Amino acid sequence: MITAIDFETADSHSESACSVGLAKFNEEGKITSTKYSLIKPPEFCSFNSWNIKIHGIYKNDVKGAPAFGYLWPDLEYFLGEDLLIAHNAPFDMGVLVSLLDYYNIGVPHIPYLCTLQLSRRVWPRLSSHALTYLSEYFDFPYNAHNALDDAQNCGKLFSKACNSRMNDKEDLKRFLKTKRMNFGYLDNFAEVKRAKKINQNNILKSY
Repeated sequence: MITAIDFETADSHSESACSVGLAKFNEEGKITSTKYSLIKPPEFCSFNSWNIKIHGIYKNDVKGAPAFGYLWPDLEYFLGEDLLIAHNAPFDMGVLVSLLDYYNIGVPHIPYLCTLQLSRRVWPRLSSHALTYLSEYFDFPYNAHNALDDAQNCGKLFSKACNSRMNDKEDLKRFLKTKRMNFGYLDNFAEVKRAKKINQNNILKSY
């Protein structure tokens, strides 16, 4: 099974997620279940006008929404042992890891894959690989920057790119190898992200 995920953020902080959408796909590439929630960001985050313009979510919209720390057990249960996919995965994995760290939650060993990178390998001649462009190109119904719509179309795109190779993990790995790709793992991503942050802090301290 595959689960696609998308976060929308309130500002430039990775911890500022204000909504999340998840869509679970079976081996035939069909959506079997979805999950969507607004998220109340930590107090130090603000709602940037540019971000609001993109996703249309205001501070008042999330007043009664759960914080990510409260929401995570349900999200983790929904994910199960699925492969996690996202369009521009470094952004969404970065948000997820930052939130887990902020709430002192251990980062699980979850495999993930980037459909932006995959689409560039599978359809190199397309003029754009943005989700908005690909959704229009493949005639997917789409409400851009709604987290659930983004997740659903990410999964549809993955299914189309893999051409029905979702029912066998080894077959999927062989296909990805032909595109010079492999799974990443969330806990490894977290370690690299933390190391970069430490290096940046050390550089700042040296001045």
